[in-house]
Amino acid sequence: MNGRPRRTRIATRATLLFCLAVLVGCAGATFRDGVYSDEHVRYRVGALPASWKPVEVDGNNLAFHEPGMGTIGVNATCTEYEDVPAEALVNHLLFDTTSRRFLVEETVTLDGRGARHVVVQLELDGAPLEFEIFLLKKDGCVFDLTHIRSRTAPSAARTTFLAFVERFALLEVHPHG
Repeated sequence: MNGRPRRTRIATRATLLFCLAVLVGCAGATFRDGVYSDEHVRYRVGALPASWKPVEVDGNNLAFHEPGMGTIGVNATCTEYEDVPAEALVNHLLFDTTSRRFLVEETVTLDGRGARHVVVQLELDGAPLEFEIFLLKKDGCVFDLTHIRSRTAPSAARTTFLAFVERFALLEVHPHG
């Protein structure tokens, strides 16, 4: 077999891969090398161990789960944003929960800005859980980084989440059309 048909197949395959990459890039959100990007915003988060698998969680840009360690989620709201106090936004994240007991309520610095940080034990549909939330308002967006875990989750679960949050950085807010 001469080299010409093989080169043609390789060129055709490369063209198809390029077209697919263009289509995927235009399709919306991407997450590569710790950077999330969509039509409104681009931000970085910390790396998670390979055992944390991506999952779809309604209302989150990103979500990862590891059995026994919990679910970590990130969401950015940059459209239809109202300047509501951070405490009210945190309470919104806790809708449908009961028996809340706050362990931590503080303001910390995240990505150079004040952010609300709470750790709360609660029940969701009767299941005893612990939620940890960092809520940041920056450049016309609200970011919530959450970790939902069993109250008996190992301390490594929280350590992993804190390292994930520590690397958070807003890279770009795209103008609203």
